[in-house]
Amino acid sequence: MNSKTNIPIIIEIPTNEQKELDKLIKTYRKKYIRNSQEIVEKVFTENQLFFAKIIGGEVSKSIADLREIVWTEYLKDEVTFNIILMQDLYKILKTPKQILDTLLNQNITELEGKALQEEVIKICGEYAGRVYPYIYKIALSNTNSRRSRAGKTFESIIYKVYECLNYDFDSQGKVGRKTFTELGLGKKVDSILPSVKAYEKRRNKTIVGTMKTSLRERWQEVAEEIERTKIPEIHLLTADEDISSSKAQEMSNHNIIVVAYDWIANSDKLISMKNIISFEDYLFEEIPSILKFWGNE
Repeated sequence: MNSKTNIPIIIEIPTNEQKELDKLIKTYRKKYIRNSQEIVEKVFTENQLFFAKIIGGEVSKSIADLREIVWTEYLKDEVTFNIILMQDLYKILKTPKQILDTLLNQNITELEGKALQEEVIKICGEYAGRVYPYIYKIALSNTNSRRSRAGKTFESIIYKVYECLNYDFDSQGKVGRKTFTELGLGKKVDSILPSVKAYEKRRNKTIVGTMKTSLRERWQEVAEEIERTKIPEIHLLTADEDISSSKAQEMSNHNIIVVAYDWIANSDKLISMKNIISFEDYLFEEIPSILKFWGNE
């Protein structure tokens, strides 16, 4: 292989390529990774059995299974995004192109068999190592995207479950954040059943909902929302499977109704907590009682 003394040592991405890479990541993510709602719709279309299971009352397991399937679909999209973006770094950014051109600056067509294989492995390894700051930036973007995507996926699944059961609802994505803001509701509130209009007429006969895949300390933000808006209570839908009885009691003190998987809500440590209910109880008891009040409005 020719001398590599002219290959730049990249400790950080050159300033003039930072913005270009940010733009590429944003553009390619939008182009190659479907949003949560698109994937959820695809999964439901290809797995019609979920409709029957949800209508039949098997909700908790359906939600857990859907989260896993939808997440796998997202990861497949992420792989495509990574491949195409890494390929196009060479075509679009000067430094990765310079590095790879120098590494390939020999006649490897003369090699064959094991020698060719070993040389390709060397080139791939060295190229990946030398453009690592670019790879790190892409990986960091993926990490941040995964954090927000988990919540959006859970939210999209819940809204699809509402649709399966023909439940009316308004969400911030549906009617716009401004509508919720005008009601005095912050971004912590994700949805209102049956509608914003119903909330304006009689808020204690609506279900104000928020969704969090994991509770940790973030449930306190929901408590602050209740205190600020004077909402009677908030239903906090979660996929968290680690809810302690002490945390459940704290949330009860703040009028937070936690909606969890049935095996969590009905576990020995939580079954006595009246503010911890299963998705089944929420969907087939609490929501119908509210919708019955509104009748045909």
